[in-house]
Amino acid sequence: MPLSAARRLTDALPAALLPVIAGVALAAALGPEPGAATALLSGLAVTLLLILPALAVGTAVGALAGAWAGLAPCSAAGRVGRLLGNAGPLIPGFLLAAVAALAVRAGASALPLGWTALALPAACQAATLARPAMERALGIGTSGGGALRMAQGFGLDDRAALRHHVLPAAAAPALGGFQNAVLAAMAGATALESLLDLPGAGGLMIDAARNGSAAGALPPLVALCGLAAFLAALGHVARDRIDRTR
Repeated sequence: MPLSAARRLTDALPAALLPVIAGVALAAALGPEPGAATALLSGLAVTLLLILPALAVGTAVGALAGAWAGLAPCSAAGRVGRLLGNAGPLIPGFLLAAVAALAVRAGASALPLGWTALALPAACQAATLARPAMERALGIGTSGGGALRMAQGFGLDDRAALRHHVLPAAAAPALGGFQNAVLAAMAGATALESLLDLPGAGGLMIDAARNGSAAGALPPLVALCGLAAFLAALGHVARDRIDRTR
């Protein structure tokens, strides 16, 4: 990891770690069971395992598909990008989580379906942001095209210009909306954990709320805020790296 990216992540760690530490401390102090703090740490690991791969794959696939929708809208990849971008408002994460839970109860494998349910909203958002960014980078229908003209000015051929300048210009805005994707994934993961009885932090929070225990629901909520801040920081670091490659 480059020094600047490591510094950006290090600067963001206190904002992420403090809520996690506070949540664990609250669980130890207020938890109805002796092992509440350990259960919360294990739950955060489960939630992270659900969310991080789904966000990474969903954002990458959506950004590439959206970029291709701007570059070659009639190609197969371009059609996928347009479909993802148009379907975004129609498939909220909690609804996909409910569908995935029904499929799991019918005998499907839980983890692949859970990852897919969480990855789709991230892919839709990335595709929605990447397509117009690609069109601006190419100068389609606008006064843009700066990334393409700059690359051609350096004497790069079309393929090299696309790979080193135009595609990064389209991917960076997709990562700019990463924080919203994190929040959507958090909501979807909480729904999945609750519906499938997974021992994640979101499931612990919902179970405590159902039992009327504010002392049990507050620590997971605080810790999840820290986890969301950490994931958002990873998105900012990834965007910084892409910006530096252009």
